[in-house]
Amino acid sequence: MKRAQIPLTHSLASLTLSLIVLGLYALFMLAGQLALEQARERLEYRVHLYSPSSPEQIQAILTWLRSQGLVREAHYIPPDEAMENFKKVAGEEFVHAMDGFNPFPPTFRVTFYGEKVSSDSILAFSKRVLEWEPVKEIDYPRRLLEVLEKRSGTLRLIGLFVGLVMMVISFLLIFNAVRLAIFARRLEIRTMELVGATRSFIQRPFLFIGILQGVVGAGVAVTLLHAGLTLVDRFLLPIDFLISDWRLLALYGGLIIFGILMGYLASRLAIQRFLNQTLERLI
Repeated sequence: MKRAQIPLTHSLASLTLSLIVLGLYALFMLAGQLALEQARERLEYRVHLYSPSSPEQIQAILTWLRSQGLVREAHYIPPDEAMENFKKVAGEEFVHAMDGFNPFPPTFRVTFYGEKVSSDSILAFSKRVLEWEPVKEIDYPRRLLEVLEKRSGTLRLIGLFVGLVMMVISFLLIFNAVRLAIFARRLEIRTMELVGATRSFIQRPFLFIGILQGVVGAGVAVTLLHAGLTLVDRFLLPIDFLISDWRLLALYGGLIIFGILMGYLASRLAIQRFLNQTLERLI
């Protein structure tokens, strides 16, 4: 029995390490995606109005902007406030030379949710904004958004390909470790067959152990990954944007499900090799 425990421990360690490596890769991909979304959130969308515009019109547009699901924040900037902000940058002498002329129109400054922004959604949103009578023009770095979208698409494609390769490699490592663990009990399996045990009866305990190993291995991997993120956030660099994102929990859930599936499939495929084999071949 002690001889069988060593391979079982080895298979659990292999599963845990594979899930940790896979989880680290998924974390890097998620962090990259969140960084791109934050970059999109920093792109400001400005709506310039004809001057003058009535307070009722301004409030109606502001209320409409804030009600849109794409909009994260919307603020109204009157011409006087825009001039004051410009004075802080250009200096009072430069503003004084303008002799009281204020070139800034009434403006709405809008930011969007990074995960919802796309060229198509901005185009549709802009068409609706321009339907308002007081709106003169809009200003948005759409070309920069298209570059970010292209980078995001490339990141997803590379991530999908590398992720699939890593999943296959992880499964092969787990499968070989589980097969080694079952190999240590091959004679026990053959004895159960000789006394008339059915295939499902023989497989059941091994499948249960595989699922249990998947749960334990995934739990350990998730715990270590989250502990590592917490330490990095506390002592190296702030990554609260990653820790607080709901997709991190989805990633952990995916690792647990993947670990359970790998434990089950690896055990099921490995035990097939030792069923209905002659004693000579097992030895």
